[in-house]
This record gives sequence, structure tokens and C-alpha cells, in this order.
Amino acid sequence: MSEPVIVEVTIAAPADTVWRALTEPEHLRRWHGWDADTLDDEIRAIYLDDVTISAEDLTLDTGAGRFELEPAGDTTVVRITRAAPPGHSTWDGIYDELNEGWLTFTQQLRFYLERHLGQERRAEFMAREIPVPTEELWFRSSHQVGVLIDDDGLLVVSPGATIVSTYGLDAGRHAQLVNQLTG
Repeated sequence: MSEPVIVEVTIAAPADTVWRALTEPEHLRRWHGWDADTLDDEIRAIYLDDVTISAEDLTLDTGAGRFELEPAGDTTVVRITRAAPPGHSTWDGIYDELNEGWLTFTQQLRFYLERHLGQERRAEFMAREIPVPTEELWFRSSHQVGVLIDDDGLLVVSPGATIVSTYGLDAGRHAQLVNQLTG
């Protein structure tokens, strides 16, 4: 039996570009996670060490989730599959923080590839939810919402957490935007 899909996102970028973003450290740090002293170690542990990679099949199995890329012309469908919990055949109706994290990171990947390829990022994590502004909706799921902030940033709000990712902003302007959003 195949593992259920927990995330499926279509990205407006060719598969070879998405593949490089999933497998090359200089790209990974521009979309995965947030600014922290441990970011490079986290990237190495999740995407580079002890993973099963098939460039031919465009799959990357981290052990905690399997990325599968499906080329579709100028776009790529990114699917992440993961075994359902014991006693279940799917994740339907089950809240899981790891699955939610995969959704957040895949949407951050999409934002990077579609809007800011090659640019450096600043990302702030807050262990609290903030009110979602009425900017342009980027995505919505059962537990998360992502909105664009002036095309420079992506705000993702999920239960108990908020991430603000920005590109092209210096540290001062990034901090000003975070303060503006968090009041």
C-alpha cells in the first residue's frame, strides 16, 4: 500500500529548478525553516544526511517524509507522502505538527521559487499566533493561512505559531515589518 499524500503543491517552476532547491544547501537555507543558529544543522539532518535520493525518479526520502516531484511543463507538482499513524490508512481528520510543518515549508519553497529565486531570506519565528492581515492570500489549509506582505514577504500563521519570511529587506526593514505585523 502506498503512503498517503500529506502535502501537494504546484509550483510555477521547472522540475530541475525545484530539485536543486530541495537538494542544494545554498537554496535550502533560502526557504526551509527560519533564522536560527541551528538552521544549517537542521537542513543537513533533514535533507542531506541519511536521506535516500533518486535524481532519476525525482524523489527525496528524508525518513520523516518523502518528496516526489512530478514535472508538468513549466510547473512542478510537489507531493510529500508519509505513513499514516498506526491503526489508520490516511491522515484525514488527524492533526499532526510534523505534517503541518511540511505544509509550511513547502509553501515557503513555492514562495522562494516563484517570487525570489536566488535571493537571500530573513525569517522570524514566533511561538504565538498573530492576527492575519488582509493582504493577498497565498494559501489556506485547515490549520494554516499564508498571506503575501508587499510581495517582499510571506506570513504563515498556524496554531500557536507565526513565521515571517522576507526577501530583499535589510535587517532594520525586516524588524520594522515584523513589529508592524505583531503590534
